[in-house]
Amino acid sequence: MMHKYWKRILLRFDRSFSSNRVWKPVLWVLGFCLFWTLLLWLIGRVWGVSPDRSCFGDHFSRIDEVISLIIGQSNYPIDSQMPHWYQLLVAMVGTMFFTAFLISMFSNILMNRAASHRKGYLHYYFENHILILGGSKMLVGLLKSIAADETLNKKDVVVLTNRDAEALWEEVVPLLTVEERKVSLTIYHGERSMEKALLFSQVELASLIYIIGEDGVNGEDGEREHDSINVDCWKKVGEIRSRKAKREAQCYLSLERNVSTYLFQSLKGEVKDAKMETTIFNRLESVAQQILVGDDARWEGCTLDRSGINADSKKYVHLVVAGMTQMGYAMATTAAHLCHFPNFDENAENPIRTKITFIDPDADRETKFFKGRYAGLFELSHSVYRELNCTPITDGPEKGFGDFLDVEWEFIKGSVVDDWIRQELEMWRVDKEQILTLAFCGDSPERNIAQALYLPRGFYTLEEKDVEKPLIWVYQPVNDAMLSAAQTVERYKNLHPFGNILECFDKNLNRRVAEGKRINFLYHKEDNGEPYVMMPVDENDLDELWMERSFAEKMSNIYAANSIYTKFRSEGIDWQNIPYSTFDEKMLNRLSRLEHARWNMEKLLVGFYALPTAKREDLNARLSSNDPQVKADAKTENKNLKKVEFMHKDIAPFCQLPPSSVKYDRAIVINLKDVIIN
Repeated sequence: MMHKYWKRILLRFDRSFSSNRVWKPVLWVLGFCLFWTLLLWLIGRVWGVSPDRSCFGDHFSRIDEVISLIIGQSNYPIDSQMPHWYQLLVAMVGTMFFTAFLISMFSNILMNRAASHRKGYLHYYFENHILILGGSKMLVGLLKSIAADETLNKKDVVVLTNRDAEALWEEVVPLLTVEERKVSLTIYHGERSMEKALLFSQVELASLIYIIGEDGVNGEDGEREHDSINVDCWKKVGEIRSRKAKREAQCYLSLERNVSTYLFQSLKGEVKDAKMETTIFNRLESVAQQILVGDDARWEGCTLDRSGINADSKKYVHLVVAGMTQMGYAMATTAAHLCHFPNFDENAENPIRTKITFIDPDADRETKFFKGRYAGLFELSHSVYRELNCTPITDGPEKGFGDFLDVEWEFIKGSVVDDWIRQELEMWRVDKEQILTLAFCGDSPERNIAQALYLPRGFYTLEEKDVEKPLIWVYQPVNDAMLSAAQTVERYKNLHPFGNILECFDKNLNRRVAEGKRINFLYHKEDNGEPYVMMPVDENDLDELWMERSFAEKMSNIYAANSIYTKFRSEGIDWQNIPYSTFDEKMLNRLSRLEHARWNMEKLLVGFYALPTAKREDLNARLSSNDPQVKADAKTENKNLKKVEFMHKDIAPFCQLPPSSVKYDRAIVINLKDVIIN
């Protein structure tokens, strides 16, 4: 029985003494010191009053002499009347329990505190800081972006991760330059979806929040349930800030899956009480936008339309995506958002359309998923499915909807190593009317390299002098060193690695979000019938309007901002010198048509459907009726179509839009000078 109780006492002692809470081991050591001091003093008192020990006299009754010996007087005091052997005993006890224990205790406290700091267990006070929730490889790119921003690099950066904080630190720091390491970085260990960890991180006091998640588990490409955990974290952040926050914060929410982005955009918007403005971004879509939008100096001249396609051009963009993967879909849909050019005429016998081709060994199955995901788009699109020794399956716009989309689709079952597909690639390469780009987007980086290098030799040697060398993008999410080295060879200068997760955060996203807010302001003016004069001087006015929008409306404005650079290239305008550009009426009309073509595609990609032509024309007629009741009923029906059935009457040819719809496209392009931010 005594043994059991003794074990329990030892367990309690071990747990308490090894605690990260400093006061616990301190109390134990002070207790030991006090116990032995009192014990030795009591012994001395008992000894001193003994009749045959009178030589000790009153001196021994004084506790200060005992303490003097205990705390370090290891030699024997000359004036002490205590026996030497007792002085020795006291000195040895003092040395053992006071000197050795105290030194080891404080040494352990400091070592444990240092270890706890490295492990991310210690928490500090931060305010107006940058909070990064998650420790994925995206963290390096974020830190680089923060270090390069003069408004951010002076702020404290706090990272909350469920990884080993010390290991994360050792992984991140070597990838930063000496200047970038000057960012004040603190790493906490904890779960981003737990309220306690978020409170330790002082999420209510942060001014900028990134919810990026963690890396793969057990060798997987991504964290299990990454998007669900991030959304759960985002909700908890909003709840905490609703209770505690006193100032506004900007929040960026990272989602990995295309379907997650689609579902999230259907939400109404964030709660205003959270004092938090949220921008969602898909990591893979962000990768595609960096290289395709055309506002990043690193990829100058690498857009799908190169220097631009004007109204008189006979050329068209052809993007070939090898791999029907999440990255492949992100490349294709980003291209569909951007590639709208003034040389498209839906009334022409053979309209010039952007062409997006998928090549995949499982294209038969993946095509069904892709078309099902974008059912409204493929009601209106031209598409063809091909495989070896089979008759191509061709689909066109469904009857009664019209034929007005400027992007067409092709799905090929096979691989770029198949002879018949290699012949197709060679035919596309020598076609002078195509601006050809290949993107190898498979899930295996090594296979992507092998397929790219296995292309017909003409893709690299360029034997025909009057044919432009195609651009070749190769997805390398982990390390692009091999292909970067290959680019130094003249033969492979048109081969570009992309998608390195360390650089996947789009550093230009902040600017394009700001441009999206300005576009939203223009829409607001048109909605209220107010004349536009100039952009507000106070950015808070833009922010207030922005907070009223749903996530889908916010993304729509950001997509509109992304397309500005393509529009300018088609008109030969340098966006960096936009104040000095002039827009005549013909140009404004062309740009308005392009904006509506982009808007059509955007709505179809986020899940909207078009109305049949007859129903659309009838609804527009009733909306412009002079009969108040007819007009009111039409407005109610139109609202129900958009909100409940996800059908939009303005998904239509530009020439068939009512003036009330055309004004929105025109309002944007006529004021692009005020939208663009250099």
